[in-house]
Amino acid sequence: MNLVERLTDAEEKLRDSTLEPMLNLLIPSWVNPNHITGLRVVLVITAIIFYLINFPLGVQIWILTAAALTDFIDGPLARLRGLSSRKGAYLDQVSDWFLGAWTGILSLITGLLPLAVIMLMVVPQIGVFVTDRIRASRLSSSSSGERVLTIAMGAANFRPTTIARLQFVTVLLGFMLLLFSKVAGSSACRRIGLFSLYLEILLVWLLLLHGIVRVAAKD
Repeated sequence: MNLVERLTDAEEKLRDSTLEPMLNLLIPSWVNPNHITGLRVVLVITAIIFYLINFPLGVQIWILTAAALTDFIDGPLARLRGLSSRKGAYLDQVSDWFLGAWTGILSLITGLLPLAVIMLMVVPQIGVFVTDRIRASRLSSSSSGERVLTIAMGAANFRPTTIARLQFVTVLLGFMLLLFSKVAGSSACRRIGLFSLYLEILLVWLLLLHGIVRVAAKD
């Protein structure tokens, strides 16, 4: 087991043990992780609608914050109840992209984020996307249809690392702080938000390097 896997093991155990009492108390047994993931999509769609009908930005931020909090629940809930699956991982990945994309677009169109920063984030992320698909293409499959599905699901075929989770947290935190700075008129929030995004850029380059190493090692 390499350093990245050991770090991921330790982070998952800590997070799951911390959240388990709350999840058992607050989440009914009939609620499964995909319900939580679906709620995230619904909340993002609601935020988009509110933007289109000119609801105050502050209201949109609260909705997006609620959507972000669901991302800390579905994974631990799936592991706690033995409901982890590749389909669930893929739905989680897609909903995360949806949430991250809209918060980024909202930051950009409200004039809070330079286009150059977006480009620095997107270019290595494309590389991560490609390396994930190359690794997925090497997995065994029983049919051509299953092989296509495996490749399409990309990173959902693999266990998410702590670095990947931290990368998503930093990008989301950065966007949310930028949006909050618009509402609160806080230059400090804007500076911290930009710092978080620069940290995300560093992390996504690390993810790309890790992916390239895995591809080269045929892992």
